[in-house]
Amino acid sequence: MVRVVGAAYLIYLGVQMIRNRKGLESDVPVADGGAMSNRRAFTSGLLTNLLNPKMVTFTIAFLPQFINPQLGQVWLQFAILGTILIVLEFMVDGTVGVLAGRIGGWLRRRHAARRRIDVATGGIFIGLGVRLAVER
Repeated sequence: MVRVVGAAYLIYLGVQMIRNRKGLESDVPVADGGAMSNRRAFTSGLLTNLLNPKMVTFTIAFLPQFINPQLGQVWLQFAILGTILIVLEFMVDGTVGVLAGRIGGWLRRRHAARRRIDVATGGIFIGLGVRLAVER
């Protein structure tokens, strides 16, 4: 029953995305004085990652396999590997954030591109909903 309701909801969302593609100009966020500052965005992202149980679980499961107690100073090995992980995460997440901001700005200025993306996304939702409905 849950699968059928989920499939129907996906199909509904897909149809709505395709039907409402012309009236999207009103729901496009506009950068104004109420926009989030860089510092606040960074703090929000930092807290989200630190309080995310999936991230903590991943770190606890991932790092120990690279610790070698025979090399001594286990805490230092953890600190070095943790620092490397944080630097890599910062580089990846920072790149994604910058690119998302630039692509989002580009899409806000190009309504035809947004409409095409919404039609494609709606089609994908409909396809996933149909697949979910017919799956056994």
